[in-house]
Amino acid sequence: MLVSEPESPWALQLAVRVEKAAPPLVAAVCRATVLATIALLDDERSGPGGPWHEAVSTWNGVRIRKIVRRGRASAWERAQGVDGVTIVHEGAEVRAFVPSRMNEAPREITKLQIQATPLDEPERDDELPALDDGAMVVAVTPEVEMTWGKRAAQCAHAGQLLWRDAPAERRSTWDDAGRPVVVIHPTRSLWQRIDAIAEVRVHDAGYTEIPPDTNTTRAWWAD
Repeated sequence: MLVSEPESPWALQLAVRVEKAAPPLVAAVCRATVLATIALLDDERSGPGGPWHEAVSTWNGVRIRKIVRRGRASAWERAQGVDGVTIVHEGAEVRAFVPSRMNEAPREITKLQIQATPLDEPERDDELPALDDGAMVVAVTPEVEMTWGKRAAQCAHAGQLLWRDAPAERRSTWDDAGRPVVVIHPTRSLWQRIDAIAEVRVHDAGYTEIPPDTNTTRAWWAD
């Protein structure tokens, strides 16, 4: 009896520009990945009647898997020709591509590497930083180790869920403020305290790097 192979999963792929001469900081990459993901979802081309709508809504209706790659030099420039949105934020450049099945992603994307190049790591926070009202806040778990690419994907997931479920007034206020995003890397003590205020808790499916159902990120709106 013939056994059919499972269909290739849908994924939102993102690329981070990592040039040798001026690599970005991890915290900036995480913030830019959040912003790039939301910018793609909020783009008029992703809305009803837009050329990206079917792909975005199909991906958004299943597991919202994300893959973060890195690119530099000519490979980064070639990737800009693939449909998507690029965000430049505090020295980090991230492009979110229109979702597709993984085996159907354009060659300009699949040639970009997934392996993480070491980047400067942020220090652990013992206390919450000062937060402007209305900022989107994402905290990364201290309980497991993740590559910066995995962390960025998890931050984007948390930010997407928080933004998706926010009322229109909250989104509008955030837009008017310039879409501020704060990403923190808390100590274990602060991570536990954050649980009381988090509106979103992301639990990873466990496909890569970490055990399934790991709580990777928490997110909330600062008031």
